[in-house]
Amino acid sequence: MEKSFPHRGKNQPAISPWQIGVRSARANLVPGLVLQALAIAFVGAYYFWPAFHGWLQVLVDWQNRGGVVFSIGTRMVFNGVIPAIFTALIPELRLRRPWAGLVFGLIWWGFMGANTHWFYTGQAYLWGTAADWRTVILKTATDMLVYSPFYASPLVALAHLWQDQNYSFRATRVLLGRGWYRRLVLPNTVSGWAFWTPCLLVLYALPTALQMPLSAILGSFWALMCLQIARRTPAS
Repeated sequence: MEKSFPHRGKNQPAISPWQIGVRSARANLVPGLVLQALAIAFVGAYYFWPAFHGWLQVLVDWQNRGGVVFSIGTRMVFNGVIPAIFTALIPELRLRRPWAGLVFGLIWWGFMGANTHWFYTGQAYLWGTAADWRTVILKTATDMLVYSPFYASPLVALAHLWQDQNYSFRATRVLLGRGWYRRLVLPNTVSGWAFWTPCLLVLYALPTALQMPLSAILGSFWALMCLQIARRTPAS
């Protein structure tokens, strides 16, 4: 799951991480449902529309030839460049140092693209590549209950907290007291369950080579949704 922090005020009223996650999910309910519906239509077209299947084979070939480099590139574009454009256009989401934010986004999401590539490859090795319900549910559960809460979400939250603190390690350490996981990671986890669970059930029904670029496209919306989460998250 993905998190991106804009500048926050210092005197926000106390609010629980659960409430932050739920309110952010509600604020993005309609676009989230639309994107989930499009993901379902994407899978349906892949399996039942031969022409669309043929078009996607080109993307499969690019992914297979490019490997982890292609995964890094798609993440940099969809999770780094596109959210940076939106933050520049929307005043309430605007970062204090937009160019630094763009560079950070390119480097960070490139790194996470490599992580995602290896994780999906490992999922295919561990659970297989079939599109049956058992395999899809096992992959979704591993993603939502293991990989995201214990690795991806904490890692991303810490990196973007550092960005939110103007890339200051000292200021970041101040905020990492007791309960940092509950304050910084839990809001993403709540919203992530609501948005990513249906998406992953669809995504893991695709071949592994298509899972990676589709995940990057979905992640572009998730990065914008997490800006809403960060805007509601109190600094301490």
